[in-house]
Amino acid sequence: MKNQTQILKSPMETIKHNNLRMPTQGLCEGKQSWPELVGYCGGIAVKIIEKESPGTHAIIVPPDQKNLPLNFVCGRVFVLVDEKGIVERIPIMG
Repeated sequence: MKNQTQILKSPMETIKHNNLRMPTQGLCEGKQSWPELVGYCGGIAVKIIEKESPGTHAIIVPPDQKNLPLNFVCGRVFVLVDEKGIVERIPIMG
């Protein structure tokens, strides 16, 4: 079976779930992506995200974690970091 985990690069992309395509933009209020944080330390990125969007929970995802939840949750942001803890992809709500 093919791994269906998909890392989104922007809020304009879609999440594939049970063969349905769901747009991510417009589902949640407020800011949904932080492209300016690519290259930042993951811990600092988490603090910035949570400060800019109260009620948001940012989660650092290490490079060895391959499986992320497939369900979309407003207020949850995955911050994917490299082996040095530096943000390597645009953090987006998901």
